[in-house]
This record gives sequence, C-alpha cells and structure tokens, in this order.
Amino acid sequence: MSDDFVVLMVAFAVSATVNVGLAIAWYRTNKRLKQLESRPLAVAQLDEVASRVDATLDAVSARLDEFASAQDFMNRVVVERLDKLSRATLQKGAPEPS
Repeated sequence: MSDDFVVLMVAFAVSATVNVGLAIAWYRTNKRLKQLESRPLAVAQLDEVASRVDATLDAVSARLDEFASAQDFMNRVVVERLDKLSRATLQKGAPEPS
C-alpha cells in the first residue's frame, strides 16, 4: 500500500471514531435535556438557585474590588519608585531619561 493511502485510512478511522463519539454524546445530551425539561421545578427551588447566584455574584464583585484596590496600590508604588529614581539620577547630574 502507498504511504498516502495509509495516512488517508488513519485519518478516516480517527474521523469516524470522533463522529461516533459525538453522536453518542449528542444523543445522551438530548435525552438528559428532555428529562430535565419534563421535571417540574418548585418555586422554593428557584428561589434557592437565585439566592445562590446572587451570593456568588456578590463574592465575585468583592474579589474584583479587592483586585482593583491592589492594582491601584501597585501602580502608586511603581510611580513613586520611578519618580524617586528619576530624581536621584537628575541630582547626580545625569541627563534626563527620555
């Protein structure tokens, strides 16, 4: 057999295997979706899910605020250190960096 034909057959075998796997996953997903859609949801359960989502969003918001504060602090520190370095080099008589 030709090398090109062997490569083509391997590619076909891999493609067929992937397609069969995707078809099985699609079938199972549709089956699970129909099962979940047919199940009635209680109002209390929806309220619980909504409260968990709200709590999670509050936690993410708090972490994001902490991150922004830390970033502001780091920016101030870097600017102060660069300013001190610039002043120190100017006092030594070195030309101002451009």
